[in-house]
Amino acid sequence: MDTAPKGGGAERIDDPEWITPPTILMLFEAGDICVVSWDWYYAEDGVGCFDGVAWVEPINETQVNLEYGEPVGWLPLPQMP
Repeated sequence: MDTAPKGGGAERIDDPEWITPPTILMLFEAGDICVVSWDWYYAEDGVGCFDGVAWVEPINETQVNLEYGEPVGWLPLPQMP
């Protein structure tokens, strides 16, 4: 999971190196697959951090680890036709 895109390596959104993380597909240990993106609000040192896990569903910004458990792999979203 260390290879999943998390904002270009920047520490904060106001960092000049910040790149908005892409939306990806994430596989969880129970076999669930979810569309997610990284959100620094929930990351370590983020305002909403309580466990340092910042993978969220882009539509409702729900932390996916709370519902699906630990992520085990990821893939970029396929290109739109």
